[in-house]
Amino acid sequence: MKFIYNKTGKNAFSLVEMMVVLTVVGVLMAFAAPNVFSLVQASTLSNEGNILRNQLTFAQQNAVSKNSDVEVRFFKWADKASAQTTPTFSAFQLYQYNSTGEMVPISSFFRIKAPSALNERLSTLLKPGQGTAQDRKYGFVAPHEGQALTPSGAGISAEQTDYVAFRFRPDGSTDLPPRAPGDETWYLMLVQGEGAALNSNLPRNYVCLQVNPYNGVVTEFRP
Repeated sequence: MKFIYNKTGKNAFSLVEMMVVLTVVGVLMAFAAPNVFSLVQASTLSNEGNILRNQLTFAQQNAVSKNSDVEVRFFKWADKASAQTTPTFSAFQLYQYNSTGEMVPISSFFRIKAPSALNERLSTLLKPGQGTAQDRKYGFVAPHEGQALTPSGAGISAEQTDYVAFRFRPDGSTDLPPRAPGDETWYLMLVQGEGAALNSNLPRNYVCLQVNPYNGVVTEFRP
């Protein structure tokens, strides 16, 4: 490698050599960028899955300790703070009855970090109206629909947002009706990537959270 002797008495690289080095570094970064981006997305998906699972467990524990139903609401919205235009199930919050009989929030409003979101088509817990009249006679009403005020993220204090919800009972069970024999659990599918929340095909990477309607146990599955 040729060194150039400058007036300060120090060796330096030529301009051509510097350009060659920068070109090689640029090519290496171009090859590495997709893998790095994929790792970042996978890490985000894992973190969001852990948060959701922990909150579901907290909801069940709180229902038992306070001897009062805890409702888990999954909000379908377009997070304007993240420049989203298509509503997806990308937020959730816990609610419980207070001393005056009002259903009030008992947790923060959790925004699922983009590009992760709950897949509506692959999540049975996000499909309301699956219970039969026979189920409702025994108090099974979930998953059910509703609307509640949520932060809009666009300079507006709150706005009405659609949600789908279910409840944990004081005995640790849920208000979810039993499903088909051999497939009694209900589940949420957390996926990643732009458009993945609206795709009906199972992605390569996901977090599946299953909820047993009888004992409220939450189980996590990964590919």
